Amino acid sequence: MKKPITKTGRQFSLQGVGALALLAFLVFLMEACANPVAPTGGPRDEEPPVLDTLASSPLLPVNFTKKDITLEFDEFIELDNPATSIVISPPLQERPEFRVRGRRLIMSFHDDEELLENTTYTINFGDAIRDITERNILKNFLYVFSTGSFIDSLELRVNVTEAFTGLPAEGVIAMLHPWSAGDSAIVKEKPVYFAVTDKNGMAHLQYMRADSFRLFALQDQNRNYILDLADEKSGFYADPIILPENSGETIEISIYQRKERLFSSSRRWRDGSRYSLVYNRLPQALEFDFPDLDIPFTPTLHGDTIAFHFGPNIITDSLMLVTTEINEGTDTVRIAPPRNTEIAPLRKSEISANLLPREKAVIRFNHLLDSFNRDSILYVDTVMVENQNLRDFTFSSDSLLLNLELEGGKRGEWILMPGAVTDIFGQTNDSIRLNFSRQSSSALAQLEIIIQQLDSAQQYIFKLEDQRENVVRSVVVSGKNEFNWNLANIRPDRYTLRVIEDVNRNRIWDPGHPVQRRQAEQIKVFNVIELRANWEFEQIIETGFLTEKGEEEE
Repeated sequence: MKKPITKTGRQFSLQGVGALALLAFLVFLMEACANPVAPTGGPRDEEPPVLDTLASSPLLPVNFTKKDITLEFDEFIELDNPATSIVISPPLQERPEFRVRGRRLIMSFHDDEELLENTTYTINFGDAIRDITERNILKNFLYVFSTGSFIDSLELRVNVTEAFTGLPAEGVIAMLHPWSAGDSAIVKEKPVYFAVTDKNGMAHLQYMRADSFRLFALQDQNRNYILDLADEKSGFYADPIILPENSGETIEISIYQRKERLFSSSRRWRDGSRYSLVYNRLPQALEFDFPDLDIPFTPTLHGDTIAFHFGPNIITDSLMLVTTEINEGTDTVRIAPPRNTEIAPLRKSEISANLLPREKAVIRFNHLLDSFNRDSILYVDTVMVENQNLRDFTFSSDSLLLNLELEGGKRGEWILMPGAVTDIFGQTNDSIRLNFSRQSSSALAQLEIIIQQLDSAQQYIFKLEDQRENVVRSVVVSGKNEFNWNLANIRPDRYTLRVIEDVNRNRIWDPGHPVQRRQAEQIKVFNVIELRANWEFEQIIETGFLTEKGEEEE
C-alpha cells in the first residue's frame, strides 16, 4: 500500500525550490555587480583625464629627494609609448620606470640615479597619457619638482607658421637645446625644454632655468623629438635665446620640409639618340654638360622628365653627364651606349586642346622636328579644306605651334595628313586628328596687379594661384621697386598672389636647413580680388619688402 504524500512534505519541497531560486538570483546579482559594463547612450566622452591633486604626489615640490612620484586621475588611464613620448629635463642618467595601476600612474627612479643639486626638473608627458575608453589624450602634462629651495619660473612663447603658406602650424614641437649643443642638436639629441603648438601655432614653454639656448621647431612624425625623417618639417631661430632676457617674449619661427636631394629615379634610352631621365622631384635650376661629347644636344623638359636629343648621330660610346643644381652641387654619372639603336617612329605625345583667346595650339612629338608642310593640314567643316583657318606656325624643338583662326566659344577639327610633319631623322607622321576649342573673352576676366615696395637689388618670383593652389601664371622679376603685371584672359575664380624673395636667384623657392643654418626664402601671400567674367580689375599690393629692408638698415 502506497503512502500518501503528506502536506508537510509538499510544503518542504516547495520551500526548497524557492530557496534555490533565491540563491541563484543572489549569485547572478553578485556576478553582475562584480562585472560592471560601460553604460550605453549619452554623449561621447571627449575630455582627457583630470589629475586628482589630493590623491597625487604634491605639485611643484621643492627640496625634492629621490622617491616615487604618484599621479592619480579621475578615470582609468594607459600610457602610450612612454619611452619616446615622455621627456625629462634635464635628462636623467638612468631610464625611470613608469607603471599604471588603474587610475594611478607611478614613476620610480632607477636605484643608481643621482639627482642634481639645486635643479628644477620637468617631466613632460607629451601625448603619452590617455584614458582607456575613448583614448582622449592629456597633452603636454607637466610634473615639476626642484631639488633646491625654489622652482625655476622662466617662460617663453613661440609662434610657429608654415614657411610656404604663412598659416599657423598646429601640433609642432617648439624646443630648446643648450647653445653649447651646436647647430646639429636637432638631429642628435632630445631637447631640454619643449612645448607643442595649439591650433593658432602658439607654444608655451615654462619652468625654465637661466641659460642660453638654441630654438628649433619640429613637426615630429615618429615622436622621438629628433629630426630624422625626410618628410619632417623643421625650422630654427638664428639668434640665441637668452633667459631671462627673452623670458616672456613671443618668438616667431617658420617650418619647412628640407629640400630633398635631386636624383634621377629612372634612366633609359628611348631609342638610339634620345636619353631620358625621370627625377624624384621637379628638375629646376639645372645645368647640363657632356664633357666627352663633340656633337650638339638638345634637352627638353616635360613635368619631372628631361630628355636629351642627340640628333641623327647614334651614340656608340659611353658618355659622362655632369648635372649641376644651382647653389646645391654637382652630380656626375656615366651613361652606357644604347643596346638598341633603332629609332622609334614619329608620333605625337601631347596636345593642348582647350585654348585661351589668341593662344596657339601646341602639339608635342617624341622627336625634335625639322619641317612642316602647311598644305598638309586640313580643316574639317562640311568638307575638308586644305590650309584653311591656319594663320601661321612655329617650331619649338619637339613641338609644333599652330596659330589657328578659331573664334571664342567655338570648336574646330583639323587633320594632319600623313607626311605633314618631318623629324630630324627624316621620319614623317601618320594621319593625326586634332580637336580644339577656344574660350570666349566674355567668359574670362582681365587683371592688372601693381606690386609695390619691392627691393630693386633683389629678384622676386610672382605666382598667381587658384583655390586649389595650382599655379596659373608666374613670372620672375628683378631690378624693380614696382612691377605692373598685366594678366589677360584669367578664368573667374578666387586667387592668391605668392611673392617669393629669390635670394640665390635660381628662379625657384628654396626651403631652409636647420643644421646648415640656412633660412627658407621669404614668402608673402596676398588675396587677390575675386574675378568675374567679362570684367577688368586693377589691384595694388604693397609687399613691404622695401619697408622692412629700410627698417633693418636703420
